[in-house]
Amino acid sequence: MPKAIIIHNKSVGAGFYRMALKWRHGNVKPGQFVMLRITDSFDPLLRRPFGVFDVFQGNEGVEIFYRVVGKGTSIMSGLMPGDTVDVLGPLGNGFPVPSAKENLVMVAGGVGVAPFYLLAKNAIKKNISVTLLYGARNSKELKIAADFKKIGVKVKVSTEDGSIGKKGFVTSLLEEELKKGTVVYACGPIGMLKEVSRVSAEHGVKSYVSLERGMACGIGVCLGCAVLVSRCNGGIEINKGYDMVCSDGPVFKSEVIEWERL
Repeated sequence: MPKAIIIHNKSVGAGFYRMALKWRHGNVKPGQFVMLRITDSFDPLLRRPFGVFDVFQGNEGVEIFYRVVGKGTSIMSGLMPGDTVDVLGPLGNGFPVPSAKENLVMVAGGVGVAPFYLLAKNAIKKNISVTLLYGARNSKELKIAADFKKIGVKVKVSTEDGSIGKKGFVTSLLEEELKKGTVVYACGPIGMLKEVSRVSAEHGVKSYVSLERGMACGIGVCLGCAVLVSRCNGGIEINKGYDMVCSDGPVFKSEVIEWERL
């Protein structure tokens, strides 16, 4: 697999990091991800999936946004400029491109904000209105929101402890944004995505969710990230079965997900 050279690996507080990789990747679509092998040993054994936060220098590099949550990401946080990692990608289907007539509302929980920076940049270039609803446990986890404001994104935040923004879950911010012509994209914990799907459906608004699942291969071979989906036509179910989050997703229309089976 191709090696990528680390350009920077910066802490942005509260256990979050931004890692830039020099890596020729072709065209990365917002919402796609990469699988990284961070050592040459068998520990950790499996690659880890990470959403692409940004691209730079044409198609010569990518940046990922991650949080230290276990052994693999702990090792990642200690990597330095000049170190290398193995990269597989870009993978997945990414987000559908919003039209100029749509209002784009992005709902993110924690590290689920990762795929939205590139999406927002591309949308703003097309003069599409973009709003980010960002939820976290406390104000220390929201530093990345400043980067969205710099590119012209309207940002509203919520925290579980009420230290900044609205106290409570980020989905409490969603209803007031669901006007005609809105399309919702969401990434974060399953409970948040389920609520986004419910609220969007109640208001007749299109919504797409980026699912986070454990992945071993990233290409639909190991079947470890299967999710039950059902598709309807005119209210009649026409197909029900399992899709792979890595190859059929990670982005799905929220209406097709069998939420009670996740």
